Amino acid sequence: MKGLLITNNQERISILEKTVSINTENNNEEQLANYLQDLLNQHGIKSEKLPFAPNRSNLITSIGSNESKSILALTGHMDTVNSGEISAWKNNPFKLTEINDKLFGRGTSDMKSGLVALVIALIELHDEKISIPGQVRLIATGGEEKGQLGAANLLGRGLIQDIESLIVAEPSRLSNPTGGKETQFAIFAQNGVLDYEIVSHGKSAHSSMPNLGINAIDNLNYYLNQQKQYFDDLMKHDDKVLGKIVPVNSMITGGEQINSVPEYAKLTAKIRTTKLYDADKIISDLKALIDKINQLPNMNLEFKLLRKLSPVITNTNSKIINLVSKYTPEFFDQKITLRTVAGTTDAATFVSENQHMNIVQVGPGNESSHMVNEYVNKSAFINYIDFIKKIIVEYFKS
Repeated sequence: MKGLLITNNQERISILEKTVSINTENNNEEQLANYLQDLLNQHGIKSEKLPFAPNRSNLITSIGSNESKSILALTGHMDTVNSGEISAWKNNPFKLTEINDKLFGRGTSDMKSGLVALVIALIELHDEKISIPGQVRLIATGGEEKGQLGAANLLGRGLIQDIESLIVAEPSRLSNPTGGKETQFAIFAQNGVLDYEIVSHGKSAHSSMPNLGINAIDNLNYYLNQQKQYFDDLMKHDDKVLGKIVPVNSMITGGEQINSVPEYAKLTAKIRTTKLYDADKIISDLKALIDKINQLPNMNLEFKLLRKLSPVITNTNSKIINLVSKYTPEFFDQKITLRTVAGTTDAATFVSENQHMNIVQVGPGNESSHMVNEYVNKSAFINYIDFIKKIIVEYFKS
């Protein structure tokens, strides 16, 4: 490793240790933002907190030339998912624990290791007085895990529309089931998201006289059968980049008590969309299906949109992806694998304001994200810091 002005790798790890100790389970990002802001201040780097809810903030900082029109952005989120049953963890999820080159703790993989690595990379480049003829903008968000709330709050603030390229430090490694080296990959495309509810309105009656009521659950079940046929037909076709859509019925609720005909039932669904079948196309089709069903006797269905995010696709010959591909062997001792994923990141919110930026997701985390005993490989975290520093320097040379 070269040029460590944060003294050594143990100091790098100690910064990750502090962030893991701050509980940001779907909340409390402001405390972590305060810590990162203080850390940046110690190295003479100014930053700005942007609150979006009580005890919840985004954090923005940059190095290089603020006047430059060439802007490379780095992003990661500060929140984590819940830890679940604490007794199921081998160690305290809020105390970074090293075992066999693995660093365990909630958020180590998704995605405090990636975010901390970005922060350290900026600090080290700044302290090393590396000349950067462009602007490197760090965007640390909150609320990513539940609705990308922090990212949405940044829209319209002049922070997104001028970005040329964006690195998302979300997990992009896969462990080796035989215990060997992890596979490092980079994501150039991700599916869009469509979240919606279908509400079935019926009429309550005593269960001994169901003919006097309208069974909302039965009617919703009729709709479900029609919806399944619709999605089965869509899934016969592949998007040239993202493949098939991924539909999931995630929640069903209905009825109030066992002795009554249910007057209300609700389906909640999440669809991973593609360019071929995007959210607007599916919404239009489902509304048409509901209109047709509602022509039948006693049917009263309603479509409610919860959220939609566009797919994110970057040309694999873009500058940022070429650089990631070029320097992966130097820092991870393997060639990069380019791939797509169905999951989404804050980038999906950002593209609503800037459809021209090139985006790549590459980070030190792995598939242990959201799991009990989540971890990141220590070497992956350390090497990723130097990898990002190299990408930043080379980005503004080309």
